[in-house]
Amino acid sequence: MPHSGDENRRLLEKLIRETARAEAQALEHPARESKRIGSTPPVQALHAVAAHAGMMQARFTTLLEGHGLDVHLPANGLGGTLATLRHLVVDRVIDAERSYRSALLDLRHGVEVVKLLREITRREMFFGLIRWCDDWLAARRTLVARVEAQLGWFAEHELLAPVTATAEDLDDTFEPVPTSPETDHRDRR
Repeated sequence: MPHSGDENRRLLEKLIRETARAEAQALEHPARESKRIGSTPPVQALHAVAAHAGMMQARFTTLLEGHGLDVHLPANGLGGTLATLRHLVVDRVIDAERSYRSALLDLRHGVEVVKLLREITRREMFFGLIRWCDDWLAARRTLVARVEAQLGWFAEHELLAPVTATAEDLDDTFEPVPTSPETDHRDRR
C-alpha cells in the first residue's frame, strides 16, 4: 500500500533527522578512535569520511531550507541521549577493534538511511535532494569500503600486541605460595 502524503512527509522528516545524526557521528568518529589507536590507517580512513561529511553538510542544509524542510535536531532527544550514554559508558570499556567496528556500523547505517531518503525525495520530486543523495552515495560508499578494508589492520596488530596473562592461562596445578611478613616486600601504606 503506497504511503499517503502525510506519511511520506513524516518519513521524510525522520530520515532527514537520521541523516543529520549519521553525519554528526561521521564527524565525531575520527577523534574518538584517534584517542584509542592514534593516527593509524584506520583512523585516516575515518578522517576521509569526516572530511566528506563536512563538505556535504552545508549543501544538505541549504537544500533542506530551500525545500522548506525542518533541519533542526532535538538537542536532547532519545537518540542523542543513547549515543551519549554509549560513548560515556560502553565505548570506554570495549577494545579498539570493537569500537572501530561500531563506527563502521554507524557509517553503514548512514548509507542505508540516505538510500531510503533518496527514494522518498524521488517520490516527493525534491530534485536537489535527489542529486545530493546521488552525489553523497557515490562518494560515501567508496569511503565506507575503505574504512571496512582497514579491519585487516587490527588483525595484523593484534598478532603483534603483547599478550596479557589471565587466570585461565595458569596451569591447573598452580598453587600460590604464602608469604611471611619478613619476605613480603610490597609497599605497605
